[in-house]
Amino acid sequence: MNHSSVWSDAMQARIADALVEHAPVGGATEAHLRAVITDTAARPGKLFRARLVLATTTAHGINDSIGLPLATAVEYFHVASLLFDDLPCMDNATTRRGQPCPHHVHGEATSILAALAFINRAYALIGFALLDQPALMRLKAQACLDACLGSSGLVGGQARDLRFASSDRSPREVTRVAMAKTGAMISLGLLLPALLTAPSQAEMRALESLCLYWTLALQGLDDLHDVLATSFRAGKTTGRDRALVRPNLAVVLGVPQARARILRLLGQAERKVGHLVNLTPAWSYLLEFQSHLAANATPVTSQRAALAA
Repeated sequence: MNHSSVWSDAMQARIADALVEHAPVGGATEAHLRAVITDTAARPGKLFRARLVLATTTAHGINDSIGLPLATAVEYFHVASLLFDDLPCMDNATTRRGQPCPHHVHGEATSILAALAFINRAYALIGFALLDQPALMRLKAQACLDACLGSSGLVGGQARDLRFASSDRSPREVTRVAMAKTGAMISLGLLLPALLTAPSQAEMRALESLCLYWTLALQGLDDLHDVLATSFRAGKTTGRDRALVRPNLAVVLGVPQARARILRLLGQAERKVGHLVNLTPAWSYLLEFQSHLAANATPVTSQRAALAA
């Protein structure tokens, strides 16, 4: 696989088109529900998780008829989590991706229903994509979905996030929430398509470790953004973690220590990617994701950013 294709406009366009094509709307869909679904599907972010899915299937020679629906499904799970996250009962956000949050425009109930519609369609897409796979592989995929999205993953992580104020507010608890909440979608983006490649035990252990390092680095970067960036620059509501007493590495450790931890995690991730490539060259596309993360970390992990806080 050509590394440059991982972050190409062409891959962005293919996934963006699929998000609109498979959006869970029909001719009889209620107008406000339709608006939330279509507007959300038509405004994708960087598509890190979806790109990860499609890059994995492409690198291992898996047909797009499987890879693209899987990528779309994972992104639907992600956007559903954002719709829930922004609600007044959660983070009470006002903007997302530079636009007013849907619950401010169409109401909380409609945003919840739209999130459920995305989740339902995501499960359907995965079921259809894996229909012809061996039974054992489909069982592993179901187990992966349950672990990533259920009470031990995304749902449980969100619950701990909401109760963080009554916890010991320790760095350990911040890490625990990040692994369950953010880690769920990173793991789903990499481990679900990896199941189709029949990875060795050594590869799977390395992939799981990479998910850990990327999760904690990405969440740490998001925490720094919440502390250092304005809502205008970030394109979403910032400063909510401190205001709502939610887990935030930069708040708990301070910006300098958070910065040092993120850089250390990125270094560990880089070494793990190198290990995977040594095991099987097909994983070399992960180098591009690692480079992208490192490049995007620079503005908020620089000494200037640390001192500014």
